[in-house]
Amino acid sequence: MATAVGLYLLLRSFSLEVMAMLEAQAHVRAPGRPVYPDGSINNQWRSFTSVLDALVSWDGRWYAKIAGSGLGGPVGAIDADGVPYQLRLAFFPLYPWLARPLTFLPFVSPVAACLVVSFVAAVAAAWGIYLVGRHVRDHRTGLILVALWAVAPAAMTQNGAYTESLFTALAAWALYAVLEQRWILAGLLAGVSGLSRPTAVALIGTVGLAALIAAISRKGGWRPYAAMLLAPAGLLAYFAFAAARLGGFSRYTELHQNTFGARWDSGRNTWGMVSDILFGVDDDNAAQPIRVLSVLILAGFIVLLGLLAFHAPWQLTVFAAAMLILSAGTSTHISMIGRHLLPAFPVLLVPAVVLARARDRDLMIVLGALALLSGWYAGWLPFISGQAI
Repeated sequence: MATAVGLYLLLRSFSLEVMAMLEAQAHVRAPGRPVYPDGSINNQWRSFTSVLDALVSWDGRWYAKIAGSGLGGPVGAIDADGVPYQLRLAFFPLYPWLARPLTFLPFVSPVAACLVVSFVAAVAAAWGIYLVGRHVRDHRTGLILVALWAVAPAAMTQNGAYTESLFTALAAWALYAVLEQRWILAGLLAGVSGLSRPTAVALIGTVGLAALIAAISRKGGWRPYAAMLLAPAGLLAYFAFAAARLGGFSRYTELHQNTFGARWDSGRNTWGMVSDILFGVDDDNAAQPIRVLSVLILAGFIVLLGLLAFHAPWQLTVFAAAMLILSAGTSTHISMIGRHLLPAFPVLLVPAVVLARARDRDLMIVLGALALLSGWYAGWLPFISGQAI
């Protein structure tokens, strides 16, 4: 475990250093130029500041706000920044809840508290991912699986004020529990994940399906039934809470759609972007590098998913496929597809198995190059392309 965590931290440190170098170079070339919207309620365009500023912008600004002062007052009330408290309900509470107790410590700001939670969660995720890789194959494959997750295109969000690391940790350990047929642990972790983000549906469904099959096969006694009950508990509880606060579940979905533009559209937005680039329907989309890169990331994910189906336990394939459906089926900017797919680490099993056969020297060259590219993408995305992470 220590080797896996150490390798993860080494690769992430290198990528973040590359990100910082690119940010500094961009600042020299165009100081003061507005580059990216900060994700606040006014979505103001901001100029170059720092790597830290990028990693705590967008969703991170909202999580830091909740970590600092909680979900706040009743519907209709506004906070000190003039932002309605009800908008905070769009962000699932587990991540800021974990950060909030830290803010009561001396000299710990809400931003710092969020970053501490992200760091601990990323280490836990690396540990869980290693265990999954070792279970499926061997120790070396587990190490390489962790390394590949550390250098994924959108890996910068693992270190920012986002929920990717936390949800990945819960998913990795829950999937490992499923593979080990530890049904109570799997159900509990899936249940807690429902408080972290809406795409927890993928993990909840995977654990529930695996438990159902075990129950039908009469394996595990009463435990698979308990797992089926525990898995959706967190998600349903938060939906009930948010709906009660807003006066109905429909108002909760309207909050997402009307304020943040997030809605289920069965993939129409994603397919529209992809078809524009592939078939030249809209030259403007094809001319924007971020959109082309995002489509390539999506295409690579689909290819790896297809290969995964033949080389891994079905539970891992189901989880990754469900993550793809939820990510591509929701109407959001395509530049965020890499971040939304980041918790679907099982697709990296196939390249991990291939790289496990390589010599150590060749392996380090490949991982170093991937870490360099990951760091470049981390800096290019917000500071050059001006898109949200």
